[in-house]
Amino acid sequence: MSTSEGQLVVMGATLQGFAQACVNLNIIAGRETSGALTEIDIMSFVPFERLREIERIVLMVYEDSGPILERVGFEMMMGWYRFGPGKHIVKTGADFLRFQTGSQGYASVVKGPESKVGIFRLQELDEKKGTALIHSTTPFEKNLERGVIIGGMTAPGDLDYVEVVNTQDPQWFNIEFH
Repeated sequence: MSTSEGQLVVMGATLQGFAQACVNLNIIAGRETSGALTEIDIMSFVPFERLREIERIVLMVYEDSGPILERVGFEMMMGWYRFGPGKHIVKTGADFLRFQTGSQGYASVVKGPESKVGIFRLQELDEKKGTALIHSTTPFEKNLERGVIIGGMTAPGDLDYVEVVNTQDPQWFNIEFH
């Protein structure tokens, strides 16, 4: 799909990962997403609105959807690492953070006008202290993004602890890891 029309698009693999995580976690019934799953070409880009449709189902079903969306983000990244290109791109939790430099990781799965796409960018990384800071202006739900960070950093298996906090400002993720 072309982004020349100014449309925000997401890689099919991201949509499939989101929908499959919802089904695997019994968050939403397979019947509600089965059509979405069978129609997805994981290597093509699809309208971002398709991901929003599934997200709306989660928001309608769960009054407190934050923890649910965080878990979905976590599971999406575990799938990306185990079954997608993750193992070839990142070898450690810190590698996952470095992959976010200049929004590199985000830009590989979301495309569109900069005003709609936003950024997901590593601002600071101190591996000795085990701290990092990511700035996000994306249209993704921030609880989902917190899960993406935790899952992406945890997937390689080298870290015992990952904490991600964005309570002071939802667009700034303070990360501690060991």
